[in-house]
Amino acid sequence: MKHYTVRPKGVTASEKVTGETIVAADDDFVTEDESGLNDALDDVQDQVEDIQDQVEDIDEDEIEIEVNNNIDGHYIAECDRCHQVFISAVVESDQDVESISGVCPLCGKESEQLLKWIIRSKEDSK
Repeated sequence: MKHYTVRPKGVTASEKVTGETIVAADDDFVTEDESGLNDALDDVQDQVEDIQDQVEDIDEDEIEIEVNNNIDGHYIAECDRCHQVFISAVVESDQDVESISGVCPLCGKESEQLLKWIIRSKEDSK
């Protein structure tokens, strides 16, 4: 490998000139700064390829949605303070209940909760 010092045109060897050193190998001229940059880019490319390989190797979990729940037969209640609706802990029975008193789970205040609707599964309604 040969090393060359680049001098501007018209400058003789006796004059002091600061410049880049060029490294030549098989007639390809690459500056030392460029070769360091190329090495850094190669390293980054290798890292990106490693990350891509890791991402491709990830197996996604299968989606399992529980279709059975325990809300069948519960009342949907409406808070008389905030007027929001929620699934009540009260279940349908042979007793006629229109409302209950307690702390609303949505607004957190003591209120009367009006029992408006009953949740029934689609299979039961057929």
